[in-house]
Amino acid sequence: MYYSLPTRRKKQRPEKLPLKVKLTPDSDFSFIDVDQEIYPFLILFPNLAMPDELTGDVTEGERGAKVKTLWIRAASFQDGIMPHLERLTRHLGVAYIEPQAHFIAPPFFRMLAKIAHAFAVAEMGVGAFQPFLLPLILREETSNSVQYIGGIPGTEPVGAGLHELALIPDQGPSQDVIAVRIRLLALLETPTYFVAIGRRAR
Repeated sequence: MYYSLPTRRKKQRPEKLPLKVKLTPDSDFSFIDVDQEIYPFLILFPNLAMPDELTGDVTEGERGAKVKTLWIRAASFQDGIMPHLERLTRHLGVAYIEPQAHFIAPPFFRMLAKIAHAFAVAEMGVGAFQPFLLPLILREETSNSVQYIGGIPGTEPVGAGLHELALIPDQGPSQDVIAVRIRLLALLETPTYFVAIGRRAR
């Protein structure tokens, strides 16, 4: 796996994956099977605004786990996607390659909520805060996601480690909200996310 990430059911992963190509310059797109080792994977992260709980703003309109724009990077090659695609095009004997990727927002929002809540409990202890995220974590209730989950959209400097986690107390207009800063695959200049996990217990 890329970046030494752990994986479950390694033996069940497919050896080949379908790749969208044009066999000739004038042909329609079709799919061919390509070895996983050379497949042009893409990494997608949502670009999110800061959560309302931390800014004091009220987002109008859609407040659920919806995404307007995505941050996209090539995952599987060190020398950039275009040189890799050029070599892969020659290797496969095709005219054109179109890498594809899919992003489903609700599971990603729920993952951020789980990471943030678990990290806060580990750092502060059970009962140290009044949690905001239990409906999202336990019941997959994402209709008010923008209240608690957001971030800084766009590319950021390369991080020192693979992932970054930090507890940020005394946030929000009332200065009593606890947030967690999350950055996944920080070595790829990924966006940073902020999750309001709860209010400090009194």
